[in-house]
Amino acid sequence: MAMKVLLKEGTELRIRISDEDHTTLHLFRSRLNAHKDIEYCNYFSGHPDLDDPEIYIRANKGKDPVKILKSVVKEASKDFSSLSL
Repeated sequence: MAMKVLLKEGTELRIRISDEDHTTLHLFRSRLNAHKDIEYCNYFSGHPDLDDPEIYIRANKGKDPVKILKSVVKEASKDFSSLSL
């Protein structure tokens, strides 16, 4: 998964994620929206064949959306790494 920062201004962050689908994007969106320091998060898929999806994150005043995103990704990684079949 490759991420490219499109916008980083204050409490707003917009990133483009390549080679991912709705499953991953929904995971990020739901976990970020559940975070106490996130005001709003959503993703936009655009055209399925032409556009890579983008995630928009707006943190609460005084909070860093990059740090929150990294924290949420780390937590999700731990949750999935502990699965056993």
